[in-house]
Amino acid sequence: MALPSLSTVDLKLLGVFLAVVKAGGFAPAQAALNVAASTISIQIGTLEKRLGVVLCRRGRGGFALTEDGRRVHEAAQALFAQIEDFQARIGGLGGGMTGRLNLAVMENLITHPSFSLSALIARFRDGAPGVRVSIDTASPARLEEMVLGGAAHLAIGYFPRRLAQFTYAPACEVVMELCAGAGHPLFDVAEPTPDMVRAVEHAHRGYVSTEQTPDAHRGFVFTAEAQSVEALAILVLSGCYLAFLPTHFTRRPGYAGRIRPILPERYAYRSSIEIVRNRAAPMTAPAARFMELVAACQ
Repeated sequence: MALPSLSTVDLKLLGVFLAVVKAGGFAPAQAALNVAASTISIQIGTLEKRLGVVLCRRGRGGFALTEDGRRVHEAAQALFAQIEDFQARIGGLGGGMTGRLNLAVMENLITHPSFSLSALIARFRDGAPGVRVSIDTASPARLEEMVLGGAAHLAIGYFPRRLAQFTYAPACEVVMELCAGAGHPLFDVAEPTPDMVRAVEHAHRGYVSTEQTPDAHRGFVFTAEAQSVEALAILVLSGCYLAFLPTHFTRRPGYAGRIRPILPERYAYRSSIEIVRNRAAPMTAPAARFMELVAACQ
């Protein structure tokens, strides 16, 4: 079936579809769209008829995208990102920077001692008050999806794999230390040995493969995993596992006496936090300016 020419109504319906996916269903999207769930259902049904595909399953089993729905969602994200980029370019012809800056950031970066994302945003806004800033946090894998799908112009985080679709630029570094929680057998051992460390169970970040870890860590037995720093800290605090956590996270007052580093002189390492963008996407003026500010921090 040939796709009909897009109209203003179609763009509105696609916007509704994006809001529904972001909210996770019709009922949760009511507040964002300020309409009843029944109206949203009619709008999505109209969009499905226009496109000739079923976009989602809804019912007792919950809301879920179909394979066609996932493809339409990705294409719609890219389409709206291009529209925003066009508006930013045209809006800037009069001299003032306009448009949007959509940022996606790894969680727990707010506590970094020398890389202040809040200060960067403040400096950005001083020079571009007409730009609307949007920020979200996510796991590294999700950050990559958001940039590739057009939901974010830039992402800042830890990216252990290198994708040809991205450009990478340094943002800051974090120090990672092997940590034990109170109650762990090694927590009160003054001078644990490497053999002791290798003999206990470890937890790791699920998005980092064995090949992406430092050589000194590959002899560990990993029996648990987490997708975020906070989730990994929960495993450490259980007293059952050792895991690597960033020092800017573990040095917070709430963790004093509850988490301690194990043999930092042997196992601690530095990890690079980077800012990435999609090579194929046009560089907007707001994104370029923000990347300049990040580079100036180096």
